[in-house]
Amino acid sequence: MSELEKIVFQLITLSGSARSSAFGALEHAKKFDFDEAEEQLKRAREEIVEAHNIQTDLIQKESKGDNTDVNLLMVHAQDHLMTAMLAKDLIEQMVQMQKALSDKL
Repeated sequence: MSELEKIVFQLITLSGSARSSAFGALEHAKKFDFDEAEEQLKRAREEIVEAHNIQTDLIQKESKGDNTDVNLLMVHAQDHLMTAMLAKDLIEQMVQMQKALSDKL
């Protein structure tokens, strides 16, 4: 396995884990378990930051002339990262809405 393939699989793994953590937060929020929901969101944020740092490193290398081959696997990794970021952002808002609703019960 090439070094680039290892990096791409790291992106996929971190992104998938972040997405799972975000959806785990949503499940806990639906049960009014906001402490665990926040813990899951914290984990999702950390994983996304790690994945984003890998992506940023690839972008910086390319800007210096070290071009990265764009293949289907790389596109797949980028899709995973973007959907994980979107899921985390939306779920953070949903957890806040659930908290606001629980305060009114």
